[in-house]
Amino acid sequence: MTQSLAERLRSLAQIASLVNSGTALPEILERITVAVCQRSPWSSSALMAVDERSGFSELVARYDPLYARPPGDRDRWPLETSPTRTVLETGTLLVIRDAQEAADYADYREEARLRAYRTVVLLPLRAADGQGRGLVMSVHAHEVRKIDEDELAFLAAVAELASLAVEKAALLQLERQQTTHLRQVLELHAAAMERVLAGHPIPELARLVASDLPLPIVILDFTSHRAIAGTSPLATVGDADWQAAVRGRGYAHLAEMLVSAPAGAFARMRDLSLRPLGFESVVSAILEPCLVEGAILGGIILFTDGRPLDSFEALAAQGLRSALSVALLRAQVRFTTQAETHGEFFQRLFTGNWRDREETLARAGHLGLKLEAARFALLQDDADKPGDATSRASLQRALLGVAQRSLPEASAFADGGAELLLLPGTALDEKALGRLMQRLVEAMQRQTGRRPIAVLSRPCVALEDYRDARQAVARTVDLARRLGRSGVVAEGDFGPFARLIAAADREELRRFVADTVGRLEAHDRSHGGEMLPTLEAFFAHHGRYQAAADALGIHVTTLRYRLRRVAELFGIALEDADSRIALELALRMRRGLAADAEPGSSISSK
Repeated sequence: MTQSLAERLRSLAQIASLVNSGTALPEILERITVAVCQRSPWSSSALMAVDERSGFSELVARYDPLYARPPGDRDRWPLETSPTRTVLETGTLLVIRDAQEAADYADYREEARLRAYRTVVLLPLRAADGQGRGLVMSVHAHEVRKIDEDELAFLAAVAELASLAVEKAALLQLERQQTTHLRQVLELHAAAMERVLAGHPIPELARLVASDLPLPIVILDFTSHRAIAGTSPLATVGDADWQAAVRGRGYAHLAEMLVSAPAGAFARMRDLSLRPLGFESVVSAILEPCLVEGAILGGIILFTDGRPLDSFEALAAQGLRSALSVALLRAQVRFTTQAETHGEFFQRLFTGNWRDREETLARAGHLGLKLEAARFALLQDDADKPGDATSRASLQRALLGVAQRSLPEASAFADGGAELLLLPGTALDEKALGRLMQRLVEAMQRQTGRRPIAVLSRPCVALEDYRDARQAVARTVDLARRLGRSGVVAEGDFGPFARLIAAADREELRRFVADTVGRLEAHDRSHGGEMLPTLEAFFAHHGRYQAAADALGIHVTTLRYRLRRVAELFGIALEDADSRIALELALRMRRGLAADAEPGSSISSK
């Protein structure tokens, strides 16, 4: 008995030594099965993992020196025919006196007969394997044995020590994995920053991070108005179709969603409709904007399948966002510098402050500006405030993105409080240019919340044309602002009277109108008369009685009567040329001043 106790203590000591051995988990499991059989009556042992997901009890370690395992030998059994599930669920050991006669466990009985063991004890462990599955240890004897309390106590101690060893090994394994993941994340972050600082394009960042962040991802770059999409988040949509949809009509929708999303360290998930992209699906996504000096320059959209990111995925994503923010900042600085340089160059052209033609053309070529047969678009809102540099650069990038979809060689710059875009070449006809101007107005209104005035210059063939074209555009903008017009306007939209009203002193014009037709207007108000409409129709039809009467829907005799009444009541002689000119001019100015008082109204050019 003393020898037996000593041997058992040695077995326990052998298992106890595994607790702090630092050995990998698979090796720990193998050594436990060996140790429990050393200096004991048990001829073999095994460790089984109870996999509820697959519905099987799976072998993870075995010690059976007397059994030669044939090829194709089983290593998993249905849980319905195995006692392991019962042992794990109850948390108590199970003694099977003779497994070869166990009627309740058919597969277990077959296995016992195959391996020639009889008495079996199964014990649950307080630990799980690397996949989180519960473990059950079993020991086997080749003959039917009577298991006394001492033996059960010994096996319980073995199970307890084995649980400690497995837990410690699993913890060490987790720490190693976390250390490995952390190192990979740091290496990823360093590699991403190296590429950004070396000037590599943004799509490389998406490819770089794909191995450590294996989730569908979309990167939005507002500095170049593009979207970089990876794999499709929809099982029914291929990658190529998904990427085309994101680059096309999906860009505006995803950009709008990103701008409205708060920064949340990749912890906030939201439902995202893909209907604007052409897909009848709603997916779970994390949207993280990249903020630089308070402005959103782009961002990241991760499609997560409804699960939150684990800590390492979130760390990798934050590293990507940091690198992307630096890349976007560099792009913004390049754009702002280029816009300022272009603005300074065109300031010289617009003021005529250039001397050498060849030098100026060479400078334009160096800047990538094509001046031959070019036009420029000017957009200016009624606020007339340039705003801060970051928001203005964002506005200029938005306008340039719209222009470059039709004219890839377009460029953007500022001139005072106005935004200008150089539109080189003759690739677009007048109708196409008109549509482009409308899109520019809509883009600026989305950015600023105000509808701007937009004017397209005349074509500039020679360098001298730019000064004259800029002055003409300035006159049109001033006229539109005076008359409360917005949207796309052209000088031809305004008739001569509108130009006269815009240029003249308002109070003098109002006094002239009041002196000339004021009494007529007062008479119409108090008597419900139609003197003014009658005169306007008469002048509009160049003094032709029948045409004017038809326009008013009255008989020509009635028209003649009304005109006589004008002469009788107000002393206006329509047969006198000066009186007729003054009266017609006053009526036209009256309409123009009324339109000036109503923003958005137009003035007749007649």
